[in-house]
Amino acid sequence: MNESLVSPLLVWIDMSPVSWLGCSVILLLGAFVQRATGFGLAVVGAPLILPLEPRLVPVVLVIFGLMVSLMMLRQYRREIRVDAIGMALIGRIPGTALGIWLLLVAPLAVMEVTIAGIVLFAVAVSLARFSLPVNRMTLFSAGILSGVFGTVSAIGGPPIALLMQRLPPDSVRGNLAAFFTVSASMTLVALMLAGRIELWHLGLAITFIPAILMGNGLAKALSRHLDPVIIRLGSLALCTAAAIGLLI
Repeated sequence: MNESLVSPLLVWIDMSPVSWLGCSVILLLGAFVQRATGFGLAVVGAPLILPLEPRLVPVVLVIFGLMVSLMMLRQYRREIRVDAIGMALIGRIPGTALGIWLLLVAPLAVMEVTIAGIVLFAVAVSLARFSLPVNRMTLFSAGILSGVFGTVSAIGGPPIALLMQRLPPDSVRGNLAAFFTVSASMTLVALMLAGRIELWHLGLAITFIPAILMGNGLAKALSRHLDPVIIRLGSLALCTAAAIGLLI
C-alpha cells in the first residue's frame, strides 16, 4: 500500500503508524491461522487488537472474516451441507440482535472482559475432546451464541465448530466458510443499521488487504508442509495469553 495514501488516513482517524503496523501483523497472522485451520482470524485478532486499537473491534475483523471466508468458500464449496448450518443461521438472527444491544450499552471495560471470556471459551472449544449431538435445538442454540459472540467480538466460530468436530477437516472448513459468509454479512448489516460502521472503517480496511492476502497466501502455499496441530496449539497459546492480558 502506497504510504502517501495510508498516512493521511491514519491522521484522519488519529491512529499512529506503529499501531497500524501492529494491526497489520496481527491480521496477517489471523488470516494465516484461519486458512490453515478453518477459523481463527478473530480469535487471534480480537484480544490482540483490542488493547492496541479498540475502535477496530468488531467491524474490521468482521469485514476480513467475511473476506477470508469467501476465499475459502471457493475451494471447499463441494463440502457444504445446508442441513449442517441452516438452523444455526436462523439462531444467528436473535443472537446478532442481542450482540448489537451489548455493543450499544456496555462500556469498554465490560467489553474487554466479555471478549476475554469469549476467547477463552473459543480456546476451550478447540481443545475439547467431547462432542455434542447435532440436532435442530443444538444448532439453533449454537447459532444464538455465535450471533452474540460474532457481533461483539467477531468470534462467531467456536459454538458452530464444537458441533462440527466429527466432520472431516475439509468439511469443517467448507461449512464454517459458508456459515461465516452468511453470518458475517448479517452482522455487517446489523452494525451498519446500528450506526457502528463509519467511512474510515472501510478506508482503513482497504489498507489492511495486503496483510490479509499475504497471510492467506502463505497458509495456502505452505499447507502441505505445516502440521495443523502445531499451528492450532501455537495460536491457542497466543490467544490465551492475550485474553488473560485483557483480564489483568
